[in-house]
Amino acid sequence: MSDPATDAFGLSCSRWFDAPATLVFRAFTEPALLERWFCPSPDVGVRVVVCEPRPKGRYRFVFSFPDGRTVPVVGEYHTVIPATRLAFTWTWEPPDPWAGTETFVTVDFVERNGGTEVHIRHERFATIEMKAPHDGGWRGTLQALEEELRRHHDGRELDPGRRGNVDDLTT
Repeated sequence: MSDPATDAFGLSCSRWFDAPATLVFRAFTEPALLERWFCPSPDVGVRVVVCEPRPKGRYRFVFSFPDGRTVPVVGEYHTVIPATRLAFTWTWEPPDPWAGTETFVTVDFVERNGGTEVHIRHERFATIEMKAPHDGGWRGTLQALEEELRRHHDGRELDPGRRGNVDDLTT
């Protein structure tokens, strides 16, 4: 088996968050939370159409880009272990140039040093050209998650139905 960190057709990235694994996992699996941060850059939006985080459950996210394009990504969850691991397929739909190419994502949540380290492996890219934007996309997405957690987490849980400041937290 190839190492996605060095393989031309896979990538890996990691980031530590000052939040418990249960909260970080929720941010990856709850639609209202995903819509607040799961974007590669601040000028991209996402709408969660379907999110069924269970084995064989489906998801469908629609990304809105600044140039007016909307591009769906779909997949199926293979592994869902709360606060520990998510694994799922990742397939862009038209008009994405890589539409129809199924890739595979594994997200591990490791409690470390009072927070959570998130390790992402994204594998099975068809070409290096397909891999490159995903590498930057995941790094930008993890940066957005860090900013979301920083804005909304001070030892309390996120309230998925609200946006804004520290008053939007539940205790």
